[in-house]
Amino acid sequence: MMIHSDISFTRQRANDGFGFACMKAAYQFGITGRMDYNHEVKIQAEGEESKIFEFIEWIKVNVKEQTKIHYKNSFNYNGEYKEFDIFRHNSL
Repeated sequence: MMIHSDISFTRQRANDGFGFACMKAAYQFGITGRMDYNHEVKIQAEGEESKIFEFIEWIKVNVKEQTKIHYKNSFNYNGEYKEFDIFRHNSL
C-alpha cells in the first residue's frame, strides 16, 4: 500500500553531505518526495509502506546525532512527487 509520511528532526551539522546521502537512500528505497533542510529537516516522503519504514530506519541510523525523529504516516498518498528532491536553505 502506498502511503505519505511527514518526517522531521533537527541536526547540528548541515554541511556534511547528509542531504545527498538521504536522497540516494530515497531512490534506493523507491521513495519520492522532497527534503527541506538546514538545521531543521523536513521530509515529505511517498512510497510503499514497508519502504517508508525502511527509509525512516535508515534515517535513524545515519543521522549520527542525538535527536528525536518525528514522523506521521497517512494513507493520503496522492502521487504528487515524481522523484526525490532536496532543497538546502542557506544559513543566515
